[in-house]
Amino acid sequence: LLEHFSALGGQLGQLVNGLDQSASGLHKVADGLGTAETYLADLSSAPEKDMAGWHMPKAARESKEFAQAKDAYMSKDRRIVTFDVILDENPYSISALGRVDDIHAAAERAVKGTKWEDATIAVGGVTSTYADLQAISNADYKRTAVLILIGIAIVLAALLRSLIMPLYLILSLVLTYYTSMAVTELIFVNGLGYAGLNWAVSFFAFVLLLALGIDYSIFLMDRFNEYRGRPVKEAMLSAMGHMGTVIISAAVILGGTFAAMYPSGVLSLLQIATIVLTGLLLYALVVLPLFVPVMVRTFGRANWWPFRQPVSEVDGLEQQKIS
Repeated sequence: LLEHFSALGGQLGQLVNGLDQSASGLHKVADGLGTAETYLADLSSAPEKDMAGWHMPKAARESKEFAQAKDAYMSKDRRIVTFDVILDENPYSISALGRVDDIHAAAERAVKGTKWEDATIAVGGVTSTYADLQAISNADYKRTAVLILIGIAIVLAALLRSLIMPLYLILSLVLTYYTSMAVTELIFVNGLGYAGLNWAVSFFAFVLLLALGIDYSIFLMDRFNEYRGRPVKEAMLSAMGHMGTVIISAAVILGGTFAAMYPSGVLSLLQIATIVLTGLLLYALVVLPLFVPVMVRTFGRANWWPFRQPVSEVDGLEQQKIS
């Protein structure tokens, strides 16, 4: 009996402790209900315009902890507030730059229907800065590309005295550029696993590739114009025979110059170098030896339209026989 009564005494002690804990828990529940009652009363007395967001009790707003948060994220006059948004990806990546507009739209939706609806919302930070640069670069790229193509066409028309040759020469440059971009994206995106090409690459690569490509075109077509008195086929073959070595040599030298960017390790420079090298190879080995001669042979003497078209020696002999 003594042994069992001793065990019963221990169990009664545990019961007493449990009852004490229950009492303490009930006190906490009571305090929580009181806090909830205070919150609901404060919420019911809040103006209707403040109900669009979430309500913060007056006691929490006037606490020391919240005052420290206000000093850290608000201006002294409490008219400017800052929210930190930390992305879960590379802040310089293309996908991160695309999130800037989403963040701005989310902030506008959050203040809609509140007393801060007319507030000015702005997004800052490194990612936002690069997103703005990307937008400016895209706008400048379109305008600059049009101006470059128009300027090249005018210079070629004046130099070659033709409106036909500038058309297919510019077409060859554009085709070379987009092919080089596709090859570079295939290497860096599909092959190396990058999210995409750097936003500044297309602009600088376009300027560099067109500037280099049009030089090679002028080398070849200006020599072709020197033989305009000959048959078109013979004139083209003679021009290629004299200028082929010059163009290949220039392409090799420039290719080596841009290949020097690879040891830098800078991704944008690597991509620009790849685009330019691919474009140089295409233009020196495919476009000028194949595409341009085919176009020249197709148009014949119409290559110099609408200016005075040269009469070849063969045509002159035929005219003499007819006369």
